[in-house]
Amino acid sequence: MRWQLRGDWPIGASLIPAGTVTDGAGLPMPMPINAVALDDEAALQMAMWYEETDTINGWHHLLFVPGIDREKIFAQARHKKRWPKGEPTQAMADYAHPHQEEKP
Repeated sequence: MRWQLRGDWPIGASLIPAGTVTDGAGLPMPMPINAVALDDEAALQMAMWYEETDTINGWHHLLFVPGIDREKIFAQARHKKRWPKGEPTQAMADYAHPHQEEKP
């Protein structure tokens, strides 16, 4: 995962300058909303950190380099947010909603 900062990022008494390319190691997360995702993995992580429908800091603010398929990334993030522990199996669905016999 790699990002490029589009603005200065103050962290405590330090300042990471705009234009810095980072893998995020040793930095607080999430990355700032103005960080540009440089690969699919970083783009997906940004979509996981921020909420799709937020007016401020929503997905419409996320920036990806050309070549990253925004719709694909957002579809993956929606799926992961809907099923954070993985999709339920049919057995789990049957347990949650047992079939009832029809009455004549």
